[in-house]
Amino acid sequence: MAVEIHCPYCNSKTHTRTSVRITPTATTAQIGCRSCGARLKVGFQITEAWMPKYNEDFEVFKWTEFPPANDDKFKQDQLPLAL
Repeated sequence: MAVEIHCPYCNSKTHTRTSVRITPTATTAQIGCRSCGARLKVGFQITEAWMPKYNEDFEVFKWTEFPPANDDKFKQDQLPLAL
């Protein structure tokens, strides 16, 4: 797990021994402290979630005044790049 939990007794980092997913939004885990030997059971729950909203942008499909890039006349009108 990517959640960092500190021991309530000695304030050192704990390590996860086992975890069980109860529901799609809730998990329980047994964690242990290597410093003082405490065993803890914790519960995690997703309380809020945001999903990005993807919409198609139809503006990009509109016709523009630019000629296609493979048009020979268009290529001749372009200035050469100075490298």
